[in-house]
Amino acid sequence: MVTGGAGYVGSTLCRELLSAGCRVTVMDDLRYGGSALKGVFNHPNFTLRVGDIRKSADVEAFMGDDPSVVIHLAAIVGDRPCQLDPKEAVEVNYEGTALLAEHAKRHGIGLFLFASTCSNYGITDPSCAADEKAPLNPVSLYAETKIDCEKLLIEMHDERFRPVVLRFGTAYGVSGRTRFDLLVNSMTFEAVEKQGITVYAADTWRPYIHVLDMARVYLMAMRTPMERIGGEIINAGSNDQNFVKRDIASFVERALPNITVTVLDSVDDRRSYRVDFTKLEKLVGFKRRYSVKDGIAELIAAFRSGIITPEDYEGSRLRGLPW
Repeated sequence: MVTGGAGYVGSTLCRELLSAGCRVTVMDDLRYGGSALKGVFNHPNFTLRVGDIRKSADVEAFMGDDPSVVIHLAAIVGDRPCQLDPKEAVEVNYEGTALLAEHAKRHGIGLFLFASTCSNYGITDPSCAADEKAPLNPVSLYAETKIDCEKLLIEMHDERFRPVVLRFGTAYGVSGRTRFDLLVNSMTFEAVEKQGITVYAADTWRPYIHVLDMARVYLMAMRTPMERIGGEIINAGSNDQNFVKRDIASFVERALPNITVTVLDSVDDRRSYRVDFTKLEKLVGFKRRYSVKDGIAELIAAFRSGIITPEDYEGSRLRGLPW
């Protein structure tokens, strides 16, 4: 069972789950459309249920497909979308998660994988990478809702119900619904289409993870004994993929040498966090397959070939996703 399966991460995850032989049911309200699922819609092991995680009847119908694992991705994702409608952000991100978890526990679903974010760390000392025990310092409503969900799920943990919190780094890469509010994706698109990029807050840190590697994290977590990971909070990414924004601009410039790079001071986004991912490798054996440089090359090829078009970018903006 995958909530938010028609989204950026969800559509990629569904494809990988089906390839691994899983039976997949998606619950999504399709607020951004369902085109990302066209490639898997007629797969014999795929089912789509259009519904809202805030509605008990919709969630209960979802549980009727008797899932053994819930992967909960559905959310209002990102700082700007949450700012635009704070009430809905709390309803979807926190109240929807609480309702889904209650139903899952009542139905005896043991493993509940929750998509959280490294954004919860907010601002950290870059000389020391934040592990799962580091203090949380949220600077956005989005992060606050994720932290509240984490607390709720860990409190619900028992021998029968095993939630796992995965705090992911910043995603990038081509997907069925590629997002353009993500730094690597947006910076690469801007470089290809406008032959120039502007870098704000160039020395702020982020960890990055390819969308396909995110899907692999879920698959590996599903294959790990619940007794080992149940009730755990786990940073999801790779230690060698922590970069400042200036680094990302440099990678793009090396791939596209003729672009112009402009660096501007900005305090609009105060987040800066370098994260430690040792626990993920120890518990589930995860090692990345993709680097940011790989992702940039992939994105350039997708833009130049027309797989992703300027209209896709504009459509993303019209649906309320920020640049």
